[in-house]
Amino acid sequence: MKKTLLTILFFALVQVGYGQWKREWSVGYAQAAPMGRMEQTVNNAHGIALDFYLLAPSKRYAVGVDLSYSIYGFSESRQQYSFSDGTTADMDINVSNSILNGMLSARYNLVKDKALTPYVGIKGGYSGFQTNLNIYDPDDTDNCEPVETDLLLADGTWTYSIGGGLSYDLSSVFKKMRSEFLFINLSTYYTQGGDIDYMNSNQSHTNHSNMPSRSQDLEATFINTQTQVTHKHHVGNVYTNALQMIDFRLSVAFRSR
Repeated sequence: MKKTLLTILFFALVQVGYGQWKREWSVGYAQAAPMGRMEQTVNNAHGIALDFYLLAPSKRYAVGVDLSYSIYGFSESRQQYSFSDGTTADMDINVSNSILNGMLSARYNLVKDKALTPYVGIKGGYSGFQTNLNIYDPDDTDNCEPVETDLLLADGTWTYSIGGGLSYDLSSVFKKMRSEFLFINLSTYYTQGGDIDYMNSNQSHTNHSNMPSRSQDLEATFINTQTQVTHKHHVGNVYTNALQMIDFRLSVAFRSR
């Protein structure tokens, strides 16, 4: 009986403590700019970022999770493609390169109870790079569903990020809005990770043979319907480098009472 009462008391205290932490959700635009040797072989990535934080009662620090998805390369061409049943047809071939990040995050507010709040932060997690092939029927003008899909390349690495930003309380502009409800958030983080294989389809026709980071060519198999000769179509070059990027974000954040 005594252990049961202690257990109930423990969870009650945890619930009370958690209830004092404010919840904050944010959504916004993310841009990742490559650095170092990656800068020579990959374009800027553009996408969306989603965050969830728990803000301590002291309003000094917050912990949470950080998710982002961005595209750093895309190419489109029309090719004669052979299907598994032996038929062939002209198809629109789309090759896209994307990055998916998932991180745990912590930040420390340098001031509190101010309209403009500067902060510093650190993140740690995993970054995954993918190259996907999607084949669309050119007669399907909406491209609502690909005829065939294929994952050409996938790799990932553990990463960490350090940086900071500014959070602006919009109640300073909209006087009828309650304070600490809606924010504009601008941040910059430096991200470092291990070696990773990645491709940039936007540079598939550029000669990078003199670049030491190039590891292989990436190809997809097609067929010439007149000669019935199967051939490989070059869709991009694969590179290997340590992950180095600068992440810029502009987001809108909502905070609970």
